[in-house]
Amino acid sequence: MTDEREITLTVNGTEHTVEVEPRRLLVHAIREDLDLTGTHIGCDTGNCGACTVLKDGEPIKSCLMFAAQADGAEILTVEGMEDLPEADGIHPLQEGFREEHGLQCGYCTPGMLMSGKALLDEDPDPDEETIRDAISGNLCRCTGYQNIVRSIEYAADELADRAAADGGAVTADGGASATPEGGHAPPAVGGDA
Repeated sequence: MTDEREITLTVNGTEHTVEVEPRRLLVHAIREDLDLTGTHIGCDTGNCGACTVLKDGEPIKSCLMFAAQADGAEILTVEGMEDLPEADGIHPLQEGFREEHGLQCGYCTPGMLMSGKALLDEDPDPDEETIRDAISGNLCRCTGYQNIVRSIEYAADELADRAAADGGAVTADGGASATPEGGHAPPAVGGDA
């Protein structure tokens, strides 16, 4: 006999009802029950950040949360980024990672994108230190982080440019911003993280 429980998750804008065991992790429900495999499993201990998703707009490590704890929550995974209002076929963060070479093997990229999205929703004009702090819970063994920082700066500038072209400043989540211009200093030259 199993103690499965029915939960409801709104993932990437679509409501899903899933039967889960009490010990089932959110990352496994996302990947196995919903077939959304963009969220990666790297460590199952919360150290790498590859499983980062947004739960009600906040970045969480889905390998540290039971699926039942997310009952009723809105979850955003990397697969949902292209459908966001600020995306135009491709989300500016995804475009930034492509243009600024913010990925190599790509394993950490979904988690980095989710952490970057949460940051830009909160602070549409972050400085390098703020970006580094926002991604500090995500490990990348390939890029050395500088290109990831540049990728997030690129996205912030792109979002600001789009807002200015639309006649006003909006944050990545559609809210008003006090600073319509991008205003980013060029990335630091030199050493990586």
